[in-house]
Amino acid sequence: MPRVKVSVPEQFLFSMEHTVGISDVNYAKHLDSVAMVHILHEARLQFLASLGFTEANLYGLGMVVTDLVIDYRSESFADDHLIIDVGVGQFNRYGFDIGMQVTNSALETVVCKAKIGVVFFDFDKHQMAPIPLAFKNRLGHLDTERVQEVQVA
Repeated sequence: MPRVKVSVPEQFLFSMEHTVGISDVNYAKHLDSVAMVHILHEARLQFLASLGFTEANLYGLGMVVTDLVIDYRSESFADDHLIIDVGVGQFNRYGFDIGMQVTNSALETVVCKAKIGVVFFDFDKHQMAPIPLAFKNRLGHLDTERVQEVQVA
């Protein structure tokens, strides 16, 4: 079975730091895959917060995760400092992909690349909704803004 390959955006719009804690490691003493999923979702939520949104309110709509793919490249251990870079791409009528690259800052090695597919959702109508034009415009203006960094321990 061939390995999954995840491509990340050429430009990252947001960066977050995470220190791997003891509760993030498994019996083999390296970063657990479930913990990585939590870290990636935290990066997604912090990215939205940096834009002034929550996943429950983006111009009156919600955001729902439709898929998640992780391409692991190297191990990580307790006390490692990770940099999670976040970008966007692959827009369609209802959503887009959030691309991420997780790097061990001390070793400068890529721990993983990930893609989270999301769609906009109208919870009152229980259906997907088109991407708000104002949201697309907001992302378009990020090209000229400084990358924001957030530290999460």
